[in-house]
Amino acid sequence: MLVLIMVLLFTLVLLLAFYVINFVLSIKDMGKNKISAFECGFVSVGKIQNSFSIHFFIMMLMFVIFDLEIVMFLGILVSDIGSYISFLMMFIFILGGFYMEWWYGKLVWVI
Repeated sequence: MLVLIMVLLFTLVLLLAFYVINFVLSIKDMGKNKISAFECGFVSVGKIQNSFSIHFFIMMLMFVIFDLEIVMFLGILVSDIGSYISFLMMFIFILGGFYMEWWYGKLVWVI
């Protein structure tokens, strides 16, 4: 028990030491570009000339959802019937969302 406490304390001291060393040795540049928010390549200072199209965000969201669906589909190969049922429920839910996006015209790629 004493060895476990010693290892835990050593780990915490080492972690704190690395954190402090990193903070002391880091470069603290407070220029305008360093402290400004990064907005995906758009200039965040000044007047916005072009607005960001929501279609990019919708396509990214669909990619993430279908990527997670594929991961669950691969997991079903080595699982039981309960996982299969939950996968089918999630698949029906995702197909319903996809149908709604198609119905409301959000899948049209027009910028």
